[in-house]
Amino acid sequence: MGLTLGICGYPQSGKKTLMQLLTNNSYDVKKGIGIATIYDERFNTLVQLYKPKKIAPATVNLHCIGDIDDDIIKEGSIFNDIAGMDALCLVVRAFTDESVYHVKGSVDSLRDYEKLVGEFLLHDMVFAEKRIQRLDADKKKTAQQKESELLLLQKFLQHLESGKFLNSLTLSEHEQMNIKSYPFITLKKIIVVFNTDDNDTSLLQRFKEKFSVHGVHALCMPVKLELEIASIADEQERREFYQSLGITKPALHMLCDAMINSLGLQSFFTVGEDEVKQWLIPQSITAQLAAGYIHSDIQRGFIRAELMHYDDFIVAGSEENLKKQGKYHLVGKDYMMQDGDIVSFRFNV
Repeated sequence: MGLTLGICGYPQSGKKTLMQLLTNNSYDVKKGIGIATIYDERFNTLVQLYKPKKIAPATVNLHCIGDIDDDIIKEGSIFNDIAGMDALCLVVRAFTDESVYHVKGSVDSLRDYEKLVGEFLLHDMVFAEKRIQRLDADKKKTAQQKESELLLLQKFLQHLESGKFLNSLTLSEHEQMNIKSYPFITLKKIIVVFNTDDNDTSLLQRFKEKFSVHGVHALCMPVKLELEIASIADEQERREFYQSLGITKPALHMLCDAMINSLGLQSFFTVGEDEVKQWLIPQSITAQLAAGYIHSDIQRGFIRAELMHYDDFIVAGSEENLKKQGKYHLVGKDYMMQDGDIVSFRFNV
């Protein structure tokens, strides 16, 4: 899909270590870009059942934007890079290691988070104010369009001044189009990763009590520890390691879920002996549009889609049993795709 999650934070917060973990140590360090393979147990189960010649799990593009510090904030270019992302992952240091310096002189993760998002809020307020000032001189817009945008920007300012992110506003399709090209940071979905020493999640409770108004998805993640565990080649040994630490679900898997949710995506699957593949598509999308993610010809020549839902398929145990239960469906182009659909498209071009 080409959607990109931007990773940013203060220096020495663990951004590069997180990139290593998400990309299995295979990202372009110089450019700061890589691809994360999304963990989804449903995909793994389908692979085991169909035993295909080829597998293609879902992926998300990553861009390590780089360090945020006072000098870079003053210079301003970091906000242009952030504005180009589809969603953000804000890495905040919570680990204690005296050998690793902290740009603020001490480890205080809630202070650092508040400072960072404060810069985001300020950036958006300044942009909205400047845009309001320049609106009268915009010769490309009619008086009615200017009035509509002015009201929207004033609503944005009021929302930002109350300390709330713009992504908590419900915007009409027309309003979204009005500000589509504007570099508002807090319009984006934001994931906060508190990079901890261990799997202690007590920090999250304090975070939620203080910053619930922001509505961000936050998790504690011992990034260095997760990277060390991920490097264990034997899968059984990895599981035993997690069990010994009392970890029922690796933070890496929780972060994958958070990435999908933040980017507003859902999955469908195509299966067979040749290949099992997971496709990421936007939520609330029709079958015909979903077909275009495989190939434009399939969308253009769409006839119908034959599908079963993953949960129904697992309960039934086979496609044959599912058909007997009447849960193997033929749907048209206007069918709204559901997360977990297993689909075969029929088309003619």
